[in-house]
Amino acid sequence: MVDFRKQRVSDEIKRIIGEIFIKDLPSNKTGLITVTNVQCTSDLRIAKIYISIYNENAEQRQKTLKNIIRQASYIRGLLGNRISLRYVPKLVFYEDDTMQYADTIERLIQTIHKPEEDDDSEAK
Repeated sequence: MVDFRKQRVSDEIKRIIGEIFIKDLPSNKTGLITVTNVQCTSDLRIAKIYISIYNENAEQRQKTLKNIIRQASYIRGLLGNRISLRYVPKLVFYEDDTMQYADTIERLIQTIHKPEEDDDSEAK
């Protein structure tokens, strides 16, 4: 039962934080920001928020993440206005680099298959 509540709260925080990024933080226009996952502690005091920042420039992604971390208390205040909890959890932001990793793997696969395609065209 406790895990069900924790999951519901995590899902609600994920939804609200996503809305906050879209509506209340327009200054973060340095790439597409997506909340990919939220994990709350069992006492709901801390929420680990994983965000994906779609931007080709790694330096710009880090700058955006630092900006979001700097605004964590402001975002927490906005969250507190939109969610009914006894305690508004402390927000800890992490970059979810799954998309960049998947993109790197996709490029590697394409480079592996590209020489094979060239060999096939030469053989014909």
